[in-house]
Amino acid sequence: MLLLPVVVYIGFGAYALWQTGLFRWTWWIIPIFWLAAYLVNIFWKRKLLTEDSTQTANHWTPNDETANRIVRKHQEQVENLTTQQLTDIQFYVKSSQELAADLARHYHPDADNPVSSLTAVEVLAAIRLAVDDLEDWFQDSVPGSHMVTIKQWRALGEAPKWVKRVSDAGWLASVIWNPLNAAKFVTSRLTLGPITEDLKGEVLATVYLQFMRHMGFYLIEMNSGRLRRGALRYRQAFERDEEPQNENGTKVDGLTEVDTPKFIPESVVIAVIGQTNAGKSSVINSLLGRRETVTDAVPSTHSVSRHVIPVPETNETVTLLDTPGYADADAPTVHKKHLKAAIAEADIVLLVIDVHQPARTADLEVLRSIQAAATQNSKHRPPPIILCLTHIDLLSPVMEWDPPYDLTNPKSAKGESIRDAVNATRELFQDFIVDVVPVCSDEAHDRVYNVDPGLVKAISQSLNVGKSVGLLRAYEEDLDRDRWRALLTQLKNSGMEVVNLLLDEGTQRTR
Repeated sequence: MLLLPVVVYIGFGAYALWQTGLFRWTWWIIPIFWLAAYLVNIFWKRKLLTEDSTQTANHWTPNDETANRIVRKHQEQVENLTTQQLTDIQFYVKSSQELAADLARHYHPDADNPVSSLTAVEVLAAIRLAVDDLEDWFQDSVPGSHMVTIKQWRALGEAPKWVKRVSDAGWLASVIWNPLNAAKFVTSRLTLGPITEDLKGEVLATVYLQFMRHMGFYLIEMNSGRLRRGALRYRQAFERDEEPQNENGTKVDGLTEVDTPKFIPESVVIAVIGQTNAGKSSVINSLLGRRETVTDAVPSTHSVSRHVIPVPETNETVTLLDTPGYADADAPTVHKKHLKAAIAEADIVLLVIDVHQPARTADLEVLRSIQAAATQNSKHRPPPIILCLTHIDLLSPVMEWDPPYDLTNPKSAKGESIRDAVNATRELFQDFIVDVVPVCSDEAHDRVYNVDPGLVKAISQSLNVGKSVGLLRAYEEDLDRDRWRALLTQLKNSGMEVVNLLLDEGTQRTR
């Protein structure tokens, strides 16, 4: 109905042009624009496989990120697929099975049959979530998807022969009626035909890419073990809203839907770590905006202390963990224990380093231990690590101190020294950190620089990742916490099903 008025106006317009004799002067407009469209189609190809063709999540571990490259490789096959394959339902089934097998081998490389290690609940949850997302995409993004049948979809692969015959008959009649239409016919064959085929191919390729995108995402979630307690629990944990199954609330592992816990951390935990006298306490004081920790030269923090501060322009807070300092020499066992516990709890790690401290071995060892712990526990995401470079006011020339400094294009010798120190530090720690922030937190000499906004901004930029780190940790712990209670609930429910079945059979026999 939307297109019908346009078609009517085209008919009246063509008739008016013919009657007024203007048609002989305007007939070239259509073939010229068809030719222009053809040239645009050749030289301005739309890139189907973009950077965001695959779906990622903040809570993904490095192992999940690697698995996503497998999904990408399967998507890259779209360039070699035919329209017949892209309209064949069985081809999509086969493609999803091949992708599932490749991802299972990635997560379970030592298993003879990797897929066999998955549970029925995980497989059903992955199918349910992927199908739900694909349905939403089709409804929102594919015009007429609610009206196109499977038969019509398959017809896209190869247009019926009668369509071409009718089109040729129409063109023949138009050429007989007006010989000038021969130019339009030739232009149409050379331009509209290829454009139509390319457009059809792009539509089908986009559907395939979206199919692999959603299937790949939930197959990764499945193989990672995050779907082992079902789709509903997964969605509620990661804020994927789902409508209730009934008014009373369906039981899920012994919990009603309204009781199923959410795992969004109330406060992102930031472990502030560093060598002895690196300036941790001074940095924390500057972040807090008040003096709460001792900043003497003598090491003062022998246990982990907590400080909660608000995040500017939000209703959120972060919890700073002031940890014991470590040094190149062997630290006391209790210090190592407290430091390890703080890092294990951290959603973000803030590594404080004195720019004048040449010994970096202890810092690198701590970072390697964090990396090793993440590798050992592949179900948890390692926290992002921000490196805070302190005491920059003492860089040469020592007597100069005139902030702010433009480190992109420094205008002074001090600015150049700070830039060089930042670049050297970033190069040394680049395999571990997400950012390097140079600061000065010497409140005694009124030299507080780049804590706010520099360090605060870096922390704010990592908050979402930090939330995901805490969310994933809490979610994984919860999945295993009440599994035995869930088993008892399932046994009770299955027993009731058997009793009800026997009662129904007995009732039918008595009748």
